[in-house]
Amino acid sequence: MKFLLIFKSLLIFILLFFFSKNTLSKECLTKKDLKIGLIENNYIDYKYYLYYALGEYSSNNEVLFDINLVDNNADEFDIIFGEFGDLKKLSSNKIIIPDRLQNFYKNNDIEILGNIFPLDLDTFILLSKNEIESLTFEELIEIYNPVKYTLGMSFLTNEEIINLLIYHLEEPSIDINSSSFELTTNLFKSIYKNINKNILNNNFLEVYNSFENSENVYTLFSDGILLNKNTDYNKFQLFPKSKYIWNQEKGIFEDNLEVNPISFYGFSAYLNNSQSSGFLCYLINEKVRIKAFKDFNIQLSPLSLNEVKSIENELPTAYIDILSKKNKNIFTPNYSLEFKNYNLFSEVFFNKKKLDTIFLDSLDYLNN
Repeated sequence: MKFLLIFKSLLIFILLFFFSKNTLSKECLTKKDLKIGLIENNYIDYKYYLYYALGEYSSNNEVLFDINLVDNNADEFDIIFGEFGDLKKLSSNKIIIPDRLQNFYKNNDIEILGNIFPLDLDTFILLSKNEIESLTFEELIEIYNPVKYTLGMSFLTNEEIINLLIYHLEEPSIDINSSSFELTTNLFKSIYKNINKNILNNNFLEVYNSFENSENVYTLFSDGILLNKNTDYNKFQLFPKSKYIWNQEKGIFEDNLEVNPISFYGFSAYLNNSQSSGFLCYLINEKVRIKAFKDFNIQLSPLSLNEVKSIENELPTAYIDILSKKNKNIFTPNYSLEFKNYNLFSEVFFNKKKLDTIFLDSLDYLNN
């Protein structure tokens, strides 16, 4: 009898222990001393947004925090923030994901990728202060304004140029021998003469200032710019694609009847320590997300329409349409692979090289 009582007590203890452990593992956990890392990029500065968000979070939860740049010391940080492509270079860690995070990404139809949590899903749009009808890429090339550049954009970040090419090719990788690649590079080469060359190597804020100063008929941004409360514009559209699309089966170009957004993960979080998940749970709070979209000019874009349901009535119908589709076609390019040919196609864009020579150069590269 005594043995039976001891056995029952032990069994109850074991069940309570594992139930408690499992329950806690599903909760957002708060570490009282947060070590935050940031992988900087030269296009957008996220530090001020992180300092503000951490300040609010630490005040509400009595948490201390420290932010430092990551420099071959990723293991020292609880959470690392940066562009998705940079975070993917870090070794993946197994972590416990709270239900709140699981549900957030499930509701936005976004797959959680190991211990990396996307907080930004970008697609390309053109913004204008002019009232202009929607157009194709070929029609964009034909626009000429005696006092403005046709297009303002930056080539500062190689990853964004790769994304832009993939966006137009609608393929997860760049095949420089394809007919679609030839068509797309010819279009970029043709529009180069009307590009604002003063901002080609500038950061986001300088490109934004160019837009504010009405230097361009159209300026290239990520779609999150539409939510910023201070952005004054008259017209926007998805970055136009060619009016033709290559049909691989038929071996011909056909009319491109529908332009759908192709999206790419941007600003993201790398969770190194499950005990620090509380800050990520704070960042995905609806009010915190809406404030980030509206008050911080960092092009932070919603993961889907679901994120902005509370302000849907404030949004243009055309943007609601984009948001309802943008999470359906998400590409994650292999940048290290694409960089091998980057100089080849970028030289075509800048009219430094003819398209027919790019194939000879690529063959020389492969033979080395």
